[in-house]
This record gives sequence, structure tokens and C-alpha cells, in this order.
Amino acid sequence: MDFEILRGKTLVALGDSLIYGNKLGNEATWVNKLGKKYGMTVYNHGKNGNTLAVQDKETKAKPMCVRYAGMEEGADYVVVLGGANDKRLDVPIGENGDTDPHTFKGALNTLILGLSAKYPKAKFLFLTNYNRWPGKNALGISDLAYVDAMLEVCAKYAIPCFDNYRGSGISFQNPAQLAWMDEGLTLGLPENHHFSDEAYDWLLPKYAMLLAGL
Repeated sequence: MDFEILRGKTLVALGDSLIYGNKLGNEATWVNKLGKKYGMTVYNHGKNGNTLAVQDKETKAKPMCVRYAGMEEGADYVVVLGGANDKRLDVPIGENGDTDPHTFKGALNTLILGLSAKYPKAKFLFLTNYNRWPGKNALGISDLAYVDAMLEVCAKYAIPCFDNYRGSGISFQNPAQLAWMDEGLTLGLPENHHFSDEAYDWLLPKYAMLLAGL
């Protein structure tokens, strides 16, 4: 499939290890592969272990709701993926109108308003976490709760948000897929529920279609 509307555009991506590429690095990710395919200028601001919200367990890395301010100007497309590490580090969900960046919804509100001011004409695509780890965190919150919180906050601002958990077509809970999609297993390591190079190729057309349709 061809999506020539993307050709030559500037894409800025913000996220965690699923955007950064974990052990494989940026060049393996669908974001950078998309940029190469369509001659796009890509700025990949993925960071392993990064949260959307401010948290007090791993304080060296700035969260996405702060980091966005230092991103490049002039983006045509802005992609944001997060939630996995907010769950891992026990960030509370918060309330719908929350602006406290120490809660997940508060950080999302802060980030969306900040990105909208920075890129008033850009096309945004938010992406939820995937079905990665079935357990709950110390607060008793599952991955799915963070997924639904992101969908809810983005809906408030009419920002397209794709539900990877339910609709990506790829799941770390599917043993038939795990052998080829899990980065760890393809590198001869224990499964780590990050994407392999082949999995990023598999996902690429889906996100190209979503971006082209914005």
C-alpha cells in the first residue's frame, strides 16, 4: 500500500521503549522505517523506561509531559505512545479533569494542551499500550485501565487515539505470535515483551494507514 501524502513530511514521535526500539534501537522501529520509506524527516524521542506522568521511583528521566517542550518545531505529524511504564511504576490514574502531572490523566491533559500549543496545525496520533503483561501493579491497576484512560482523555480533545491493546492484531499473550514478535526471543534471550524487527515491519502498514488518514 502507498501513502504518498506522507512523503517529505516531518514526524515527531514521543514515547517509551516501544517507540525507541529497546535493544534494537531507533532504526528498527516502525517510526523510522516509515520515515525512510516516504522520505520523511523523523525525530524519534522514544526513551526506554519512560512514563507519561511524573513519578518518584525513577526520577532521573524526565517524563513525556515535560520532555515534549524540548522537541523540534514544525512537525506535520506528532505520534505519542505511552502507559506501559506508568503502570509499571504505579502511577495513579487520576480524574478526567485532572491537571496534576503526577497522575496519568493529569499528565495526558498537560501533554495534549502543551503539544497543541507547540504544534497548533500538526496532526496528532496517540497510541495506547499493547497487551503485554497481564498482572496488576501495586495499586491494583491493569494495563487495560491505562489504555482506557488514554482513550478517554484523547476523546475529550477529539484527538485520534488508536487502541493497540484491542486492535493492533498483535499480542504478547498469543503464543503463536510470540516466537517471531518478541525481541528477546528473536535475540536468543528470555522473552521481554518488546517488538522484534519483524514485528515492527508487520505493524508498519497499520500505522502508515492511520497517519495518512488523519
